[in-house]
Amino acid sequence: MASTPDPVTFREFCPLYHLLNAIPAKVQKGFRSLVVYLTALDTNGDYIAVGSSIGMLYLYCRHLGHMRKYNFEGKTESITVVKLLSCFDDLVAAGTASGRVAVFQLVSSLPGRNKQLRRFDVTGVHRNSITALAWSPNGMKLFSGDDRGKIVCSFLDLDQGLCSSLLVLEEPASIVQLDYSQKVLLVSTLQRSLLFYTEEKSVRQIGTQARKSTGKFGACFIPGLCKQSDLTLYASRPGLRLWKADAHGTVQATFILKDVFAGGVPPFELYPRLEPADGGGCGSTEKHLGLVSCFFREGWVLSWNEYSIYLLDTVSQATIAGLEGSGDIVSVSCTENEIFFLKGDRNIIRISSRPEGLGPIARDSLELARGPEHIPGECPEKPLGASTTETRLRGSSVASSAASEPRSRSSSLTSTDSSSNLLPPAPPSTVELSQASQPTSQRFRAISVEDFEQELIVKPIRVRRKKKKRTGGHSCASSLEPTPCSEFPGGSPRSLSTERLSVGLKHPGQQCDQLKHRGEDAEAESPESPFPEPLLLDSLEGPPSLSRASRAVWWPPKVMAEPASKEQDGSGHLTVDLWAAVTDHDTGQKEMPPSEGDRESEGRQVALLMTASVAGTQRPRLEPPSQDPGLTSSDEEDIYAHGLPSSSSETSVTELRAGHSLQDLSQPGTDDPALLKSDQFAESWMGYSGPGYGILSLVVSEKYIWCLDYKGGLFCSALPGAGLRWQKFEDAVQQVAVSPSGALLWKIEQKSNRAFACGKVTIKGKRHWYEALPQAVFVALSDDTAWIIRTNGDLYLQTGLSVDRPCARAVKVDCPYPLSQIAARNCVVWALTEQRALLYREGVSSFCPEGEQWKCDITSEKQALEPICITLGDQHTLWALDIRGKLWFRTGVVPKKPQGDDDHWWQVSITDYVVFDQCSLFQTIIHATHSVATAAQVPVEKVADKLRMAFWSQQLQCQPSLLGVNSSGVWISSGKNEFHVAKGSLIGTYWNNVVPRGTASSTKWAFVLASAAPTKEGSSLWLCQSSKDLCSISAQSVHCRPSTVQLPPDAEMCAYAACQDALWALDSLGQVFIRTLSKSCPTGMHWTKLDLSQLGAVKLTSLACGNQHIWACDSRGGVYFRVGTQPLNPSLMLPAWIAIEPPVQPTGVTLVSVYASPNDQMLWALDSRWNVHVRTGITEEMPVGTSWEHVPGLQACQLALSTRTVWARCPNGDLARRYGITDKNPAGDYWKKIPGNVLCFTVTSSDELWAVGPPGYLLQRLTRTFSHTHGTPRSGPLAATHPEDLEDEWEVI
Repeated sequence: MASTPDPVTFREFCPLYHLLNAIPAKVQKGFRSLVVYLTALDTNGDYIAVGSSIGMLYLYCRHLGHMRKYNFEGKTESITVVKLLSCFDDLVAAGTASGRVAVFQLVSSLPGRNKQLRRFDVTGVHRNSITALAWSPNGMKLFSGDDRGKIVCSFLDLDQGLCSSLLVLEEPASIVQLDYSQKVLLVSTLQRSLLFYTEEKSVRQIGTQARKSTGKFGACFIPGLCKQSDLTLYASRPGLRLWKADAHGTVQATFILKDVFAGGVPPFELYPRLEPADGGGCGSTEKHLGLVSCFFREGWVLSWNEYSIYLLDTVSQATIAGLEGSGDIVSVSCTENEIFFLKGDRNIIRISSRPEGLGPIARDSLELARGPEHIPGECPEKPLGASTTETRLRGSSVASSAASEPRSRSSSLTSTDSSSNLLPPAPPSTVELSQASQPTSQRFRAISVEDFEQELIVKPIRVRRKKKKRTGGHSCASSLEPTPCSEFPGGSPRSLSTERLSVGLKHPGQQCDQLKHRGEDAEAESPESPFPEPLLLDSLEGPPSLSRASRAVWWPPKVMAEPASKEQDGSGHLTVDLWAAVTDHDTGQKEMPPSEGDRESEGRQVALLMTASVAGTQRPRLEPPSQDPGLTSSDEEDIYAHGLPSSSSETSVTELRAGHSLQDLSQPGTDDPALLKSDQFAESWMGYSGPGYGILSLVVSEKYIWCLDYKGGLFCSALPGAGLRWQKFEDAVQQVAVSPSGALLWKIEQKSNRAFACGKVTIKGKRHWYEALPQAVFVALSDDTAWIIRTNGDLYLQTGLSVDRPCARAVKVDCPYPLSQIAARNCVVWALTEQRALLYREGVSSFCPEGEQWKCDITSEKQALEPICITLGDQHTLWALDIRGKLWFRTGVVPKKPQGDDDHWWQVSITDYVVFDQCSLFQTIIHATHSVATAAQVPVEKVADKLRMAFWSQQLQCQPSLLGVNSSGVWISSGKNEFHVAKGSLIGTYWNNVVPRGTASSTKWAFVLASAAPTKEGSSLWLCQSSKDLCSISAQSVHCRPSTVQLPPDAEMCAYAACQDALWALDSLGQVFIRTLSKSCPTGMHWTKLDLSQLGAVKLTSLACGNQHIWACDSRGGVYFRVGTQPLNPSLMLPAWIAIEPPVQPTGVTLVSVYASPNDQMLWALDSRWNVHVRTGITEEMPVGTSWEHVPGLQACQLALSTRTVWARCPNGDLARRYGITDKNPAGDYWKKIPGNVLCFTVTSSDELWAVGPPGYLLQRLTRTFSHTHGTPRSGPLAATHPEDLEDEWEVI
């Protein structure tokens, strides 16, 4: 027998509290409280799917740390089995105790993937509890088996959105396990295992011997790339026997394991708990195999039944490990190197060879310091809600068994946004313990072995008043996942998502020994002393050599507090200052904590706290503080960056390795994402201080960033890193250019205007510059060419460049216009003229690097774009920064189509972060002139003349390069001594002018309203040009002819509200008219005047329609609620309207309008001072809610609500979106502005925005996501166009 390769230890590293706490322990149904039991489990590398007794499917995204939930419409029953599949689209199937099967096609932000959650139902075939599911690898077939022996094949056409089902096989006994490969279905029942050939519709039994006893014995295919005839499988048998058989059912080998088991089974090492698991073992003393799955290595088999789990090595005929006599094992699932099993009512255990989130670089034998002695009192055995005394009745099914009796409640939504970002309430005795034991390791991946030998120092930083000295506190309340803070009236900051995973406050007598608060000398400690596993942070990757770091300001989703102006010192604002004492391998120096002076300057910074909605999207980073405020940025740490802590070495610019790939996803509303699979950090910008005196030019390569200041100083820093470590590179530089790969570097000298090429780009040692061309004002480099603009306006080209040949003979290229800038990359060339027109070069290729001809870009002319600088980025993109400080991009820019795929530019919002002077850059240059003149004690005019000469002309014909794009981010500067970078995805917005058929393009619309279409497909738009007309059109076919809606005679309408089955109108006299809508007549037949006699003299001024609830507001600010969207039946005796107490407001301030969500779950309102309010406590049982809450952050004159979020129009016409809204946090966390300025707007239930623009045009918002590859250059196209997927890609104002 072959010897076992490297021994591997499988054990539980840490309880999955982060997962279990995101699933409620109880739900409320009416006056009854139902306990939520977990009944089914499946896992893969991306998701953990958990079925429950209330018919709710919980889907946990492992990369984002985010929980979503899905349920069956109608009557709900216990979910008995779930099955995940990751192919072109992510799919999850679930079967219930009544025989229903549902398939959910998940939202993905990847290009070409599904952009909207879809559900397919398999009904009418199964009549009994589903016991097994199996996917075909391509996701086009789903096989389901029930406890009566029926097997159904469901055919899914994801493109067409169709699902058809067919009964393919019927066995006399219950189905136990299914597996599918190469058009062969492997079926295990209580009586036998068989092969069903789906093409031939034939059946073959595995083996010829019948089972001596019935039982849940499973079978699985052995994975491998092979044709059908080469398939092999394992099948378990009674009496501790295991068969290995071929594709014809012929048994090739029988493994008799009695002797193996007689020697004992080494137990899986479980995490120590305070109480015995489930009160001890139970069940059968007789050992037998059960369901089977191949696992980890060739020849290894995982087998389980409801009492035990065994991991067997069939090659060496040995038991690797097991769990015996545990009892109540409900479901087992395994990934490549992990075993998950569901035990008891709600205990999910993960067993693996490495901690969760640890990349494959770690050794399997890696042992981490752990145990109760390091984390006193931190590991209560039972998760929240586990203390219930209710007894659970469980069915006999093992692999996916669940109680067949329904004990459920479901919401009316097919897919609801889980409040996974907020932990459920815990009993008082367990709150602190459960918080302290939240594992965060699942968020921080790819930890190398050396990382565990570094100590983490956590320092709370308080917001202080300007002159107040801070004393070093030793508080243990330091959140590893900070939450946003919002300034409320009175100046007291309030944390908005405080129930997020965090390191909780310890009991008074406990020590915070895993969080060390240091003052001055931080020494590295032994590996045994740092964190327990829940606190392992993977972003501690140390490079071989580290140089001085400048810490970046993080501009995350946050509500910015006002520094130095509040009465209190900001207690409650906590930011994390995590850094490790790392020895520099080259210099032997150790990173030291900052001095008190550094800390004082940092203290003036507002603590930037991460919001719950983005905390899991990209990994936080730990970075040492800076020591020299002169050369480095005094900003907060760069939490987004991918890279390593740095030391204080200044001798080299270390080439830091590229950062980890972000999760490719394009969601903000994913079905609750990508964020997030397209980086939940979408539109998040970090700010850095520049190294010199303002920033004249900013260029980036894949590994370095170069800054040129107004004095001609050229600085360089490696990318990416914990911060930027600036090294002075050259002086007297007028312009700098670098190739995308970084192999070529050119500079243009001040005064002489000569262009030089660097012989070898190195920081250390002597640099050799070769004169490339005289009289140059601007250079652009691709990886093998140089395009040079001369002082006389001529354009020259040098080709065949490389590291060994940094410059060559220049050839003149004709150009019809004088150019100010040029950009070249991968055989694509764009140019910017002095008149701010854009040109692109056709015919450029590796064989013809000079190209054929210039073409004017018509698209830019149509959008009246006036760029000040352009650059070509990775993933075939073109970027432009215009004179108004707006950032734009185009996609699909390739040599054969240099103009790109888009017929318009996509705008990215940056003005919340990057502030440009109104008079372009001239004001910045004037400021720079004065500062230089003051420092040099010379007349301003003399300095101005020199600057003008450096800039070549008063017109700035060679504008500064303020924009750079590489695989690690989009870099931008405002010309001041600061710049910003977006390392996550960016959302481009374009407002498309829509002209419905039959209307003139000059039609001036006054109002637009969206509602769910009566046909149950999509949305309807209601449009009017004045108060006396109305028409309707489908949002899915806006180019069709609108349907005119006749208004009541002599009525002058001032407000409309609509839902799926009714249109409500409010006229100027306060009268309400209702128009009933239906499938057969989607615009209604007639108006019915509503009897408002109950309200007396009250005059209504605002209406809002939910699904079945109506809200209204009167002229005095009163709020009213009504059930039912149809006219009141005269036979009903109940009052139609219920008065709701409005929020407490100052004298003279009243509510003026109300807004309801299409699902009746949200109510928002505006008052006469444009303040925003939200109604809290709205549930199915309490539809009127309980109280009002003020929503700070902006003033709004109009709101629009979708089923999951809130949009606002500011008084100046700007638009913003509210993020972080959940059932438990109805007010959300922060606002984020989006590009656009409108007169009126509306949103569909799926977050598609429609608006009336300032000229009265009807506009539709289109979006395009730009996602970075982060270390995998040019590895994929952009995300497809889709209005926000849900909730991850935005950030605060």
